[in-house]
Amino acid sequence: METLITLKEWAALRGRSYGSIRNTWVGHPDFPKPKQPRSRAGLGGGTPAQEYDRDELDAFADRWEADKRPAPLAMPDGPEEYRTLGAIARLLGLDGKTVTQYRETIDEQVDHTPRGARTVYHTRGVVEVLNKRRGMGMARPRNPLPPE
Repeated sequence: METLITLKEWAALRGRSYGSIRNTWVGHPDFPKPKQPRSRAGLGGGTPAQEYDRDELDAFADRWEADKRPAPLAMPDGPEEYRTLGAIARLLGLDGKTVTQYRETIDEQVDHTPRGARTVYHTRGVVEVLNKRRGMGMARPRNPLPPE
């Protein structure tokens, strides 16, 4: 049985902004079509919000995210060594900003040690974090997805 939901409600569940969904996805040819307008009975005038099938929206988002996810990075030689983020980026053949833009997440999830003015990180941990990146236009969700 289909669960009908508005785009604003769905955006909140996915940890995205309604504006991002409206501006990026709604015009896409494969984006699900609305099923019906939401009843405004007792709510006064105004344009009713369209309701969509949540399963169709979720399937579209999953396909979109899979298509936009970066290719996984190969584990470099010496994955147990501790290196600066810049050294890890060079080892992977990436621009340093590609790695340092994830510093907050890396700091939360990867073993690291301050060494004077520099911090060194467990190389394997950094590569694993980078391989979990969501991809273009998919920042870390503000709210984690609720349990199903």
